[in-house]
Amino acid sequence: MHSNLILRVISSLIIVPLVWYVVWCGKSVYEDYSVPLFKIFLALLGAGLAWEWDTMFYKKQTLGGLWVLITAMLTAFLAEDSPSFTIWIILVGMTLAYWKSNANLAFSLGTVYVCLPLLALSWLYFVNLDNAKEMVLWLFFVVWATDVGGFIVGKTVGGPKLCPKVSPKKTWSGCVGGVVFAMLVAWIFAMFLKSYGYMDTPFHVTTRVLVFSAGCLAVVSQLGDLFESYIKRRLDLKDSSNLIPGHGGVFDRVDGLIFAVVVAAVVIYLASGGEIAQ
Repeated sequence: MHSNLILRVISSLIIVPLVWYVVWCGKSVYEDYSVPLFKIFLALLGAGLAWEWDTMFYKKQTLGGLWVLITAMLTAFLAEDSPSFTIWIILVGMTLAYWKSNANLAFSLGTVYVCLPLLALSWLYFVNLDNAKEMVLWLFFVVWATDVGGFIVGKTVGGPKLCPKVSPKKTWSGCVGGVVFAMLVAWIFAMFLKSYGYMDTPFHVTTRVLVFSAGCLAVVSQLGDLFESYIKRRLDLKDSSNLIPGHGGVFDRVDGLIFAVVVAAVVIYLASGGEIAQ
């Protein structure tokens, strides 16, 4: 347990700065090298998720999984310019995965599970807003804070189980702790935005929005965590893979983000009346 915790900490110390750099510098690198760094990040994320999805179901790589991978790559590179068309690509990819997996509906739905968050992240990041990278970075921090808060408070306080049939280790105290940590990080992030002049609206208004939204997304993130736990339990798996030392697989690291980023993108799109252009 102690060695696993050390691996988790070391992996996090590597992953967090890398993600920060990718989000903060993705567009500037685009101007220099013609390929957006953030698109490369999305492609690598999609490849990891597609590979794990295939391995989780079949313990090997299959033709159905190949179509999930191809669809993920197309989503990563096309979503910026054609988000609406990308939705059709995902649906076609899901159909081909269904065909090549001998009509395995659960497996083919993984195409949506893998690709929809890629589409949402791309839309949020490349949308015509001056604070797009701040928004995406805030989202990552909220999800990370939810995970850390849930782990620390759950281990320290314990108490009644949240959903023992799906995830025996998760507690109600951990759930509340995750929400509190997420809201605290959102408040700190609001202070950062104010200090560096990223706020156009009054500080108290932006702070309230960020903190309240963080609390809501923390709940959504934990639902995503439980959903992935349900899938692993149905497939009789402990981790989605062992790609990330101390953390398990890519799904194990981004399960909460998958739900949170999709919900955030839908809410922002609806709040804008569907008028935010690329």
